[in-house]
Amino acid sequence: MRAYKRDVIPGRIGGLKMASQDRGPYRLRTASDVPYFGAYGYGRHESILEKLGAAVAAVARVAVSALILIAWMVAVYLYRDTPMDVFGIGTGWLTVAHMLVPVGFYCVFMTNRRYGPAYALAQVVATLALVAGLVLFARDALNQVLPLDTAPSVREAVAFGGAFFLASFVAIAAFDGARGPHWWSAPLIGFLAAAILFAAAFFAGQFAGSDTAWLNEGLQYMGLITGEGVVLLVPFWAMRRMVPPMPGFGGY
Repeated sequence: MRAYKRDVIPGRIGGLKMASQDRGPYRLRTASDVPYFGAYGYGRHESILEKLGAAVAAVARVAVSALILIAWMVAVYLYRDTPMDVFGIGTGWLTVAHMLVPVGFYCVFMTNRRYGPAYALAQVVATLALVAGLVLFARDALNQVLPLDTAPSVREAVAFGGAFFLASFVAIAAFDGARGPHWWSAPLIGFLAAAILFAAAFFAGQFAGSDTAWLNEGLQYMGLITGEGVVLLVPFWAMRRMVPPMPGFGGY
């Protein structure tokens, strides 16, 4: 373990003793490097009810977080044709949906902060799988709730979903690796990674090979959502006490 040393405590075999903060490469510690003592839980097996309860709790956490992300995707869909510009940037191509994208990453980061990277990735995968399943197998029922007459093309939908998954995957790992004594380090690095990857993958996936001047638009969009990610650090800071990390994630 990178931030701790193994020590033998008298009368106890294989115990663990936490090293002082000035020993070891503390900044390289990841969320999974948690301190514990060898005697904790030793020789005790979880009952079936405890395992079942843990499984139900895990499913509930993923379900609730996925529903939040699905609500965000509905908002992105509803406002995908609503034009806007930011200080004159984006005239003719930028929409409200484009500017809602960093909010989705914000939701993923809050899940990552609270439950860790595994739950955050499960949130993204469950959301994309459920949306794809509804579009493919329940389109008629979905049409009664959402107006599908202006649905995006298959290429645009695949470009958005693929870009969001790729950016989320890298940003989740970046967020977890950047956890540290400064509260802003993890979300800032996560937003930067998400902005760069999403803009590059989405515009390339949607417009590559076409006559659209997508490279310049993609660079402008990358700068816009990077700036929005910095702004979203304010609500992230405000929510820190309301969404504290579970034990084992450093308290950051």
